[in-house]
Amino acid sequence: MRSSSGYIFVLIWVQSQVAQAYTTFEPECTTPKEAVSFVSSPPTRGTLDILWSSLFTIFACTWTILHLNIPKQRDTQDPGRLGDLKWGVKAIWGKAKWMLMAIMAPEYLLYNAAGRLSYAWEWHLKLKVWADADDIPWTLAHTTFASMSGFVVRGGSSRVGKEPPVPGIPATPINLQVNDPTPVSAADNEWYFLDPDMILRLRSERHIILPFISKSEIDDHSKGDLFTKGIAASQIIWTIASTITRAIRGLAISQLEISVIAFSLCALLIYICYWSSPKDVSVPITFLHWEGPIPPTITRVITEAIERRNSGLTNESLKVENGQTPFSNDFEYSSTTFKSTLPLILVFGALLFGAPHLLAWNSTFPTPVERIIWRVASLNCSSLGLVLYLTDELFNSLRTHISRSRRKRLETTLNFVQLAVVACYVLARLFLIVETFRTILFLPPSAYIATWTSSVPMFG
Repeated sequence: MRSSSGYIFVLIWVQSQVAQAYTTFEPECTTPKEAVSFVSSPPTRGTLDILWSSLFTIFACTWTILHLNIPKQRDTQDPGRLGDLKWGVKAIWGKAKWMLMAIMAPEYLLYNAAGRLSYAWEWHLKLKVWADADDIPWTLAHTTFASMSGFVVRGGSSRVGKEPPVPGIPATPINLQVNDPTPVSAADNEWYFLDPDMILRLRSERHIILPFISKSEIDDHSKGDLFTKGIAASQIIWTIASTITRAIRGLAISQLEISVIAFSLCALLIYICYWSSPKDVSVPITFLHWEGPIPPTITRVITEAIERRNSGLTNESLKVENGQTPFSNDFEYSSTTFKSTLPLILVFGALLFGAPHLLAWNSTFPTPVERIIWRVASLNCSSLGLVLYLTDELFNSLRTHISRSRRKRLETTLNFVQLAVVACYVLARLFLIVETFRTILFLPPSAYIATWTSSVPMFG
């Protein structure tokens, strides 16, 4: 009986502490006593105003900004409504996991986007030469579409496309035996993805001529036009302008809004990298058709390109299967031209995302301990890329001057250090995420004063 009374006392005490910590304020705004032509917005903003506008901007920075590769094709797999549900869930989960990655490490998405852009630009310069020779349009959107696995070659299909003749070049592919007696696959309908390397080799070795595919056709496959990208970018710019306005007026800025600024800065650069890239394309464009099986000369080029990209894998894992996407979304796009620059993008991205959190150095926190942890976590996120880059450069400079046995120990030490740095980064990011939402209940009064940006028609 005595223990029950003790439990009741503890529950009453906890409830009293929660009630004391959680308080509310209901603003009262008068209404006009008679009809007027214009009523201005109230000079205040509520907790939910801060929350919803921030959440929408984070959504724009992590979901709408994703430009993923063509997914694995369903074709005739899983027929029926259950199949529709399965592939629908698979498509949503494919984007959701990358959204989680964007929330945890947006600097990695910036690094990935910069790598994709440099990769596409390097191959675009090579492909444009052959496109001009074939007198067909070829833009950066074509190359980025190819790097997203947007083009396929098909065989055994009744839907055979007829390419327009190109002056000076035969109307049929050169060295191409459509009725080759040794087909690679027995499939009635085989189709394989192409990447820029494969397209360049097929054309430079004169196996094909480049088909006429307009940029409008690629844009038609994209579900993110310039207007959609502009709306998302406008929301991000509005958030940055709102925060700058509050800082100029000396008004308190919530930690959530500061975190949104960090997301916004990364997102704007990612949008720039993806500006020419199609978005949310689910079905590839047929690059070339053959009435019979795809000739071995074509599949040989495809297989050899995959072997160069995945050197060291077994022959079985190199097998090209129908519906298999050559490039996964986490493929590390590399560029020989910008090879030394890309690691610095990761350093810059980590600094770009972590540094804005330092703006809350002297902000209001529920406890002094949380303020100290916030400072440490912000410094950790800002310096992650630099620490990883310097340790890697140090190892590369030392490996040529030490013996093989010591090199192995040094490599083990380096891996341990980098793993520890990444683990600390993950813990720091988790704390910042939790704390940004926790501190929204402990804001000073000036945080609820609205500015002119609240009158601008934006989402949230």
